[in-house]
Amino acid sequence: MTARKFLCRSDSLRDGHYIELETQGASGPMFLIGTRFQGAARVWINCCPHQGRPLNWAPDQFLVDPAGQLVCAAHGAVFEPRHGHCVSGPCLKASLTAVAVTEEDGDIYLSN
Repeated sequence: MTARKFLCRSDSLRDGHYIELETQGASGPMFLIGTRFQGAARVWINCCPHQGRPLNWAPDQFLVDPAGQLVCAAHGAVFEPRHGHCVSGPCLKASLTAVAVTEEDGDIYLSN
């Protein structure tokens, strides 16, 4: 049985607010973005599909538009929080890479 990988406390994820998460990947640290959409935890790899840059402008600092959508700090691509699809900007119709998570007993874990 594989050990679960803890990401954060459940109450760290809030609708319309994005946080940076870090876990250990096969080749080193992996940086993620976490939020909630209609109560469900959503997590993606912190990498814009436009040019492969992180979406945040500083550690754990993300731009959000008035509708609660994530905005890439480098080139302004806008991603909706349900599926991480780009709805505006240079990578229109591309998507962030989703990371499967589970929520148990007030914690968020990577899914196996």
